[in-house]
Amino acid sequence: MVRLPAWLEKYRSLPGPVFLFTVGQFLINLITSAQFLLLNLYLKERGLDDPAIAALGSQRFVATLFLAIPAGLWLRGRPLRLPLLVGSILFPLAALASLETVRLGMMSAASFSFLAMGFSGLLLNVASLPMTLRLTPAHQSSEALSLQFATWAAASICGGLLSTALQAAGKVQFGGITMVFNEHATLLILTLIACAAPLFYFKLPDPVPEKNSTHHWLHVHREDWPRLLRSLVPTLCIATGAGLSIQFLNLFFSHVHHVSSRDYSAYGTISNVLVLIVGLLVPEVKRRFGWRGAILGVQTVAVGLLVVMGLTELQKAAVWALPVAITAFILRQPLMSMAGPSTSELTMNYVGERNRELVSACSGAIWSGAWWIAARTFQILRSDELPYWQVFLTTGVLYLVGTVAYLGLIRVVESRRVPPLAGTPAPEPGPS
Repeated sequence: MVRLPAWLEKYRSLPGPVFLFTVGQFLINLITSAQFLLLNLYLKERGLDDPAIAALGSQRFVATLFLAIPAGLWLRGRPLRLPLLVGSILFPLAALASLETVRLGMMSAASFSFLAMGFSGLLLNVASLPMTLRLTPAHQSSEALSLQFATWAAASICGGLLSTALQAAGKVQFGGITMVFNEHATLLILTLIACAAPLFYFKLPDPVPEKNSTHHWLHVHREDWPRLLRSLVPTLCIATGAGLSIQFLNLFFSHVHHVSSRDYSAYGTISNVLVLIVGLLVPEVKRRFGWRGAILGVQTVAVGLLVVMGLTELQKAAVWALPVAITAFILRQPLMSMAGPSTSELTMNYVGERNRELVSACSGAIWSGAWWIAARTFQILRSDELPYWQVFLTTGVLYLVGTVAYLGLIRVVESRRVPPLAGTPAPEPGPS
């Protein structure tokens, strides 16, 4: 029998429910990753210009923006399986409705469908990190969080390979029926596959924290406010920067470098193979280099690659411009994603057990609000024909500010004698 490396062997010992949860998240992420790769290109193929695409896509974030914090407050200390199950049913259905309403030209119904996707995604996002930590022994939290983040990469790989294969096939004849495998067909197939996710969420146990607050569900302890606000500053900076450019990378490559959706999917697949590999290495990287190496180091390099990618627009006619842009694109995402599990674990450590659902909800609201505002900003900037490289440079600055902001959280967490995720919760210090 082949002996696994020690760092990989740690994943095998995770509890069974963690793997059930992982499969469910993988299926849901088939939709989100496919939309990330192809949805903007599909909307473009349906005749929508950049501002219209940004306007429609921003509808996904409205529900999360307004409902995330109330949801986080309500879910604190409560069972989480039912919200996850409801979200896993609604999300694929809303995704199917969004595809078909756009195809039929029913744009008002399409806006409502995107709103419904935002609401169902809210239920999934708010509950996912706290549920992962409830299902996992304290000493295995790094592996469990890394495995959950790896589902995005695994789903992106499968979606990218399927997208590339289907679009390479083009048209296929089945008797007298002609099947056209384009962006719509790929999105439809992956969404239908994801409809199996509720089967796995239904099998999850439903643990709740041992200590439940006796206060009203709207109550937040006074000493928690500074800690919550400080923990969300890095998220605000990074989410705003990502909203300005990351959700429009496919349009950048399409307009600036004339990369087809098939080729873009192929490059995305290569990048996500690296995301999957380095994502599983995160616990080992954190053990060797600490929070600073696992967060500050990798994010700084990723920011540099993003800026380089954007600046290729200035020399887009040069022979080297496209290869440099593709290389930066392929390497940037693994590095930025590599920090994700560590920043999540750091934040959950920093805010304490009683605030995990709330900070998860606040993060979701910030990401949705920032991406909604950023999508609207992108709509205005592209209407005025602002070049992509200036947008990417703005993202780079915001990323660096957010990365530096994590340093304060790291100092507080490192100063604790007993980490909150190990054994019994440590006393929660005031803001420093």
